[in-house]
Formats: sequence, C-alpha cells, structure tokens
Amino acid sequence: MKKVTTKVDVFSFGIIVMEFLTRKRPTGLSEEDSSLISLRDVVAKAVANGTEQIINIVDPELITKDNGEVLEELFKLSLCCTFSDPEHRPNMNEVLSALMKLKTAR
Repeated sequence: MKKVTTKVDVFSFGIIVMEFLTRKRPTGLSEEDSSLISLRDVVAKAVANGTEQIINIVDPELITKDNGEVLEELFKLSLCCTFSDPEHRPNMNEVLSALMKLKTAR
C-alpha cells in the first residue's frame, strides 16, 4: 500500500492549473484519431511543440499579447506537479516560489 503524502495535493494543484488555463476536464478528451487522451497529455504535447501549440489549448479569454511566456511557465509547473512518481514532484513551497518568480518576472 502506498503512503498518502502532501505530494497528492501537489498533483491536484497541477491538474487544477491545467483545467483553469484550458477550461477542459482532466480526462476523456479525444484526439483527431478518436483515441482518449488525458489533459496532462494534451498539455505535455503542447509544451513540447512550442508557444503556438500552447496558445491553441489555452482558454481564449485568458490570452493577451504579453502572457505567452507566463502561460508556458505555468503549464511547465503544472506538468512538474503531475509527474507520475511523487518523489519527482516539487513540494508546495517550491511551487509557491516558482509562482512568486513568475509574478515578479512580469
């Protein structure tokens, strides 16, 4: 039996960030070939393919001409939070630190 830790909360935070930025549910999404794909997979694929792909998955109401880099960093952070191995996920202090750096970088 696996021990429940605060890393579960980190995972949930990452998924919520993805849901918020995309306005999509975390499961049951379909790709062009009708196969099911998770929201995490959609985000990972977009991040791997660059800014244009990231803009394609973001809720249009959140896009401004200046926030592409911030959106990319938020997606990267959310992906780190949702690593399958909890030991590789950041703790919430590290997440907060990353968010503060994003805030001051703007």
